[in-house]
Amino acid sequence: MTSPQPRRGLGTYLAVASTLLSVLLTVVLGAVGGYTVSEQMRLSIGNRLADLAFQTASRLDRATFERYREVQLMADRLGSETDRRVVAHELGSMQASYRHYAWLALTDASGVVRTASGGRLEGQNVSGQPWFGDALAGRHLGPVQKTPPRFFDIAFPVRDEQSRLKGVLNARISWEWATEVRKLIFTPVHRHSSVEPLIVSRAGEVLLGPAELEGQRIELPSLARAAQGAAGFDVETWPDGRTFLVGYTRTQGHDKSPGMDWIILVRQELQQAYEPVAELRRRLIYWGVGTALLFSLAGLLVARWVTRPLRQMAREAKALEQGGEPALDIPASAYREVHLLGGALSSLMRKLRDNEDELRELNAGLEKRVEERTAKLRIAYERVRANEQRVQVILESAQDPFFAVDLQGRVIEWNGRAESLFGWTREEILGKRMADTLVPPRFAGTIDKALQVFTRENRFDLLDAPFERVMIDRLGREIEVEARVGFVDTGPHRFFAAFVHDISQRKEVERLKSEFVSTVSHELRTPLTAIHGSLQLLQSGMAGDLPEDARELVTLSAQSSARLVRLVNDVLDLERMTSGRMQYAVEPCLLSPLAMQAIRDVQPLAEAADVRLLLEAAEPLTVRGDHDRLLQVAINLLANAVKFSPRGATVHVSVRRVGHDARFSVVDHGAGVPESFRSRVFERFAQADSSDRRQKGGTGLAHSYSRAIVEAHHGRIDFTSEPGVRTEFFFEIAADD
Repeated sequence: MTSPQPRRGLGTYLAVASTLLSVLLTVVLGAVGGYTVSEQMRLSIGNRLADLAFQTASRLDRATFERYREVQLMADRLGSETDRRVVAHELGSMQASYRHYAWLALTDASGVVRTASGGRLEGQNVSGQPWFGDALAGRHLGPVQKTPPRFFDIAFPVRDEQSRLKGVLNARISWEWATEVRKLIFTPVHRHSSVEPLIVSRAGEVLLGPAELEGQRIELPSLARAAQGAAGFDVETWPDGRTFLVGYTRTQGHDKSPGMDWIILVRQELQQAYEPVAELRRRLIYWGVGTALLFSLAGLLVARWVTRPLRQMAREAKALEQGGEPALDIPASAYREVHLLGGALSSLMRKLRDNEDELRELNAGLEKRVEERTAKLRIAYERVRANEQRVQVILESAQDPFFAVDLQGRVIEWNGRAESLFGWTREEILGKRMADTLVPPRFAGTIDKALQVFTRENRFDLLDAPFERVMIDRLGREIEVEARVGFVDTGPHRFFAAFVHDISQRKEVERLKSEFVSTVSHELRTPLTAIHGSLQLLQSGMAGDLPEDARELVTLSAQSSARLVRLVNDVLDLERMTSGRMQYAVEPCLLSPLAMQAIRDVQPLAEAADVRLLLEAAEPLTVRGDHDRLLQVAINLLANAVKFSPRGATVHVSVRRVGHDARFSVVDHGAGVPESFRSRVFERFAQADSSDRRQKGGTGLAHSYSRAIVEAHHGRIDFTSEPGVRTEFFFEIAADD
């Protein structure tokens, strides 16, 4: 039998903790301090390069301005000078005053060189040179010549005292000028580092810089920022794969000189630029290690001093465990916390001995209470089981099929009527997805989308209201049903409960009725069209003038026959929509122009009824649909709102986004829709009462016709009504994003 390994003492843990804490503090302080100082140094180094770029740009702008002003003043002075020898002397003196003037020339108004330094190109026509045309156009600074020898031109028109053009003065500046500026600024820097300046044109061509880059085009983020007028520094990887710290700015011109619009880059290899930062970090690490060792040694000494009285108290407690009196002999030299701990332990031992019998009595009482609580839970469980059985009996006795679906779309309840209608037994259907077993494949996505919307927005528009849907049985046969869905929320259990009623026979009767109406409408259209045409001929006077009484009767008959023709056409269109034979020209359709067109079309009716039409909101929303059919729906809703609005009222129209759908809505403040009529609003020939037909006119087909069009666009049409206050009819179609 092996003896147990001795445990480490508190002194060891205190020493280790002190060491770890000192190391942690050293690391944290070193990291924070090092990071702060490093960032400040990086910022200082970057600002130094940005400042060098700014100095270079400023020096170039000032040097350009000096030449710009000198050439401008010379052009003004030569405007009144006619002696060619004096002009040649002036040009020679000007070239001698500044060694980077490569060529000075004065032309006449046609571009022929009259006087030039060194006699070069005298007598030749240089009007085709860019600097000649630019000077006349007011552009006095030319671009840098790309091919050696490199130069740029400064040219000004020369005019006499009457401001008549005498010629153009051109000064060609050698590119050695820019090289000299670079040496003046960067010679002190080059002695100690690899700082490199670059002058880049706005097009990205390196005009002056390292030999391997001159004449090449480069694309860098710093160039883009400098071209936009920004100045600063950044870390970038160049096309050769090396990483540089880059300061950048752009020449801005000086005084009247517009400048050359150059971009100045000053770069330095990142490793060399940040070498002072790396050296600082190394020093911080050395100091941190030394500090950590010093604190570790101090922690070890403090730990031994702290644990000495604790070890003595542990020996006394061991003796107490072996039968001694519940009192500890604490050394007088121990610190206050040890005395407090010893007194607490002695008091605890005495209380443990005194409370042992009380604990036994409490344990017996607790066991008795557990037995009583268990009996109560058993009774409650039996009651729950009885309630479940009663609910199951009620569901099985229901006249209509019943099933329940959880929020994932899985069937969790199923009664016998549902088994009879759909062919699935309870054992077979439970756990299966409703979208895969009870819904036609073409509607499966709608079910999943509705569940996702409810989970996300806690909204389901069809709750507690009857609605019609198509379902399928086990063999895939479609069954038309009327359903009513409720939502059950009992905390952990949340699901939809649905009762469905088979309406296949009712739908068959409606189909036969539709066929009958269609047949009768077809038989009526031909004679009605002929009657209407004949009445129009009589009304137009083709058969001669009619007496006044006869003319009124013919007008009344023509209006009535036109109304009958429209009624027959609406019935036929509705029948085609119901049977799926209506053709739609589907294309992107903007709802806002459609709303405005509908308002224009209904405006005469509104003016006759003294009703104002107001377009409240018109968001730029597009849907895919048949423009003419959707326009007819909008007109139907608007005309209906106008008919049922009191005189002087306002009908509000809006086009807004609702979720992923585009909504067209019409709001009126008329009498509203009676409660008893709301379930039949979208049925054929439906009107609130017989007086509506006499007072307002209409056939009761507009809403049924509109619903057929909207549903053919996979949308929905509905209304809300507060009688006498506000009624809103609207349709929604998926927005084409």
